[in-house]
Amino acid sequence: MSFGDVSQINFDTYIKAREDLGDDGVVGLCVSLPTLLTHFRQPTEGAFYDYYDHNDLLDSYINEWTDHLVDVANAIVASGLKPDFVFFPNSGMLTLQSLDIMTEYSVPALKKLTKIFKDAGIITSLHSCGKERAIVEIAVLETDLDCIDPLEIAPMGDCDLAEIKSLFGDKLALKGNLHTTEVMLRMDAKGVEVEARNCLEIGMPGGGFILATGDQCGRDTPPENIFKLVEVCERYGRY
Repeated sequence: MSFGDVSQINFDTYIKAREDLGDDGVVGLCVSLPTLLTHFRQPTEGAFYDYYDHNDLLDSYINEWTDHLVDVANAIVASGLKPDFVFFPNSGMLTLQSLDIMTEYSVPALKKLTKIFKDAGIITSLHSCGKERAIVEIAVLETDLDCIDPLEIAPMGDCDLAEIKSLFGDKLALKGNLHTTEVMLRMDAKGVEVEARNCLEIGMPGGGFILATGDQCGRDTPPENIFKLVEVCERYGRY
């Protein structure tokens, strides 16, 4: 299977976004890590059948995918654009596949890509909603990742912000983790303020913390709750 010619990568959209935003924000590029959740050209469940029924072929496929991503990373570096960050949007990487599969297929690419970008002075950030505690530890011990989110709490995830901050907060920037339903959806603005300030109190000491929701806000999230979160960030979250 061909993954395409990296020489044909078009950065026009990134350049336009960078020009439009100016100094009012940051603009990054996305690179998705290999998982069995984004198996090309067949339903996701087919990838898991292949893992057991055609493991050698799947291994070869993942290796080719990883090699392609390394080429993509090198092309990004060679472009000279130096994005504000490179984002790995790998939702459910540990929730919808096992730790063993993630370690076998996703982590090797994460190691290679974060090393390439670190050497080029480009920040990397990983998103993996759901279970993430093991990913945090792997990222710190085995990769050059700079930032991780959304650090969801139980029952959606398995992260405790205070515990992760105490163990890894000096090695990895943390982004999260207000509960998207119990806090952002169901609480009033005052409750959001209390929970947001609590996250800041845990995450800010020593730096390296970005206050955010634990994954996306649901459709019916009250606008006043979102505005309150922004207000708390601006009032109390500045370093």
